[in-house]
Amino acid sequence: MIEAKTADLNDAQREAVTYGDGPLLVVAGAGSGKTRVLTRRIGWLIGERGVPPSAILAFTFTNKAAREMKSRLESLVGAGAARELWAGTFHATCARLLRRESAHAGLPPAFTIFDREDQLALLKQAIRQADVNVDDVKPGIFLSRISGAKNAFVDPEGYLRAAVSDVDRRIGRVYEAYEQGLVRAGAVDFDDLIVRAARLLETDADVRARYAGRFRHVLVDEYQDTNHAQFRLVTAFASTHGNVTAVGDDDQSIYGWRGADLSNVLDFERHFPRAAVLRLEQNYRSTGNILAAASAVIAKNRARKGKTLWTTEGPGARLRLILSGDEAAEGERLAREALKQREQGRTLRDVAVLFRTNAQSRALELAFRRAGVPYDLVGGVSFFDRKEVKDVLSYLRAALNPRDVVSFLRILNVPRRGMGDKVRERLEAAAEAGQVPGEALSALVDGGHLSGAATLKARALLDLLDDLRTRSHEPADLLVEETLRRTEYLDWIDQAYPQDSPERRENVGELVVAARQFVEDDRGDEGEGSLAAFLTEAALVADVDRWAASEDRVVLMTMHNAKGLEFPVVIVAGLEEGLLPHGSSFDDDTELEEERRLFYVALTRAEEEVILSAASFRRRYDRTGAAELSRFAREIPGELLAVESPLVSRPSISTGGSFGGGSWSGGSGARTAATPAFPGTANPRDPAVGKRVHHDKFGRGRVVSAEGQGADKRYIIEFQDGESRKVLGRFLTGLDDVDEPA
Repeated sequence: MIEAKTADLNDAQREAVTYGDGPLLVVAGAGSGKTRVLTRRIGWLIGERGVPPSAILAFTFTNKAAREMKSRLESLVGAGAARELWAGTFHATCARLLRRESAHAGLPPAFTIFDREDQLALLKQAIRQADVNVDDVKPGIFLSRISGAKNAFVDPEGYLRAAVSDVDRRIGRVYEAYEQGLVRAGAVDFDDLIVRAARLLETDADVRARYAGRFRHVLVDEYQDTNHAQFRLVTAFASTHGNVTAVGDDDQSIYGWRGADLSNVLDFERHFPRAAVLRLEQNYRSTGNILAAASAVIAKNRARKGKTLWTTEGPGARLRLILSGDEAAEGERLAREALKQREQGRTLRDVAVLFRTNAQSRALELAFRRAGVPYDLVGGVSFFDRKEVKDVLSYLRAALNPRDVVSFLRILNVPRRGMGDKVRERLEAAAEAGQVPGEALSALVDGGHLSGAATLKARALLDLLDDLRTRSHEPADLLVEETLRRTEYLDWIDQAYPQDSPERRENVGELVVAARQFVEDDRGDEGEGSLAAFLTEAALVADVDRWAASEDRVVLMTMHNAKGLEFPVVIVAGLEEGLLPHGSSFDDDTELEEERRLFYVALTRAEEEVILSAASFRRRYDRTGAAELSRFAREIPGELLAVESPLVSRPSISTGGSFGGGSWSGGSGARTAATPAFPGTANPRDPAVGKRVHHDKFGRGRVVSAEGQGADKRYIIEFQDGESRKVLGRFLTGLDDVDEPA
């Protein structure tokens, strides 16, 4: 008999691993060893309880996690036993079931699984078949509603019965036609894999007897990320033996936006009345101060089971909060921080920079490249390599260089202009023969080789490129905006990529910001703000090949992508209201709590050190101006934070205090702000007339007069450039007690 060793487990882990029969919820805090518990429990069931490997079903959420689980189990129970397990993702397991039981599921044995592109094509057919007006409803809305209905186990008939608006009724009719199209095609979509498998188990007694009778134990990893359909599936598989082991952390539930149902964890005992709940609270990853900060923040959430993380390690260093002037200064400061970590003996790979939205990476990447700090952008492509960014840049490149056939062909049908493969082939052949692509297209137009609509759009494209070429001496940001306006590119993004169009729009907006900032930075040098100069810089920034040979690189990624990872040093960038928490969550308590959980996930990725970073001024496509420090930063107890600002002229040492009202301990010789005057934080005292102050944009100055009260108090400041300006007090940083002329 194979024995699962438990001597190296702590008491709570051992209790979870050796729990007997019945439903079990393991609330596994960050860094508490949940993967070890899950795999060891499988090993214990096989080795100590004599459960056949073929009678164990384990669900993971990613293929990577499934591979890791199988690898660990091979070393634990042997390769043969591991192969007998059903261990994999929800979708893979359900596809396996449906293939085996296709006749009972009403599917052909070789059914097709439609991806999103296939779904959109089928949706267009369904819209035509349903004969509904969809001018005011984007395709993504249809697919999102259909997906939500399926995961809630609502069929087209039920959707139509519940419809209360004209839009709902139209979506219901399209949903009905969409399902008919899937049947005709002998296909399923990704939602169907789980929904149809769950329905099959619930409605077919013979099938349920075969599988629910076979699997004596069902184990689920990352249970906090399951949706309603997955819950139904797990319940059906466990309906005979009732042995469900769910491992997860309600405080790390960050996927509500894609259907995850936190109530699966919160209501586990109600769903499974005989359930036991065990907590893994000993953390093996982070220092005491990091855990204390994370715990203080997440305690503000109401929807949670509750737990207290602890560690036998010491408190470690305090968290550091760095305040920078704007996103460019933030990027430069964080690049220096990464280099400093290497000077202190760490590798760059020990450092992870986490951010809320992909668009934030642009300023960070630019700063890191300028500073010569190599990095890996995980979970995405480099900002200037993102499709929507390259599309817009390709218009500008094709305008400046008419022989650039690569850029020309890239934009030929983006947005769509009715010029298909035959046109593209002719242009490629013309370019190979030495002809300028634009001239070749013009010849096709003049020769009547295009349809009427395609002819009009081709002429519009050629006119745009000619105009951009003529105006190439104008500021680059104006030409980027002109390209977006005349191509209606943003509207096309909404149609082509409805599910992620907000993020793609944000990336395009960040490109406008980049061009605008480039022009502003080089305004004093004639020609340096031109389109040619901007494209040169963009081309250099997009050249990531030089970093490929280095293995020692800082890791850049979104907080969502960081889940499940750990690093010695974690830097959280853009810790401002509107970014984290994201502005879309302000009016919804449920979404706001998920944003807080996202910050909790970011903090608990760190093993030894956390650096929090915020900018007092940030340029964004939709708005530009002063930023407010994130409420999450203000929820961290002051004694756990060391606040730093590059604008402070002298060190200040004090006793510490709570964020938003106290003073800050900087330690011996630390450059810290005794009173961090930053949007969203309170100053315990106001600068009096004659006092020296510092403004992020205008530099140092002297208070001439003041008016108003509180956060709206205004000051007349005489700055070093000789100009007097009226500014809000909350935008003054680096207060100085020395009463002397500026």
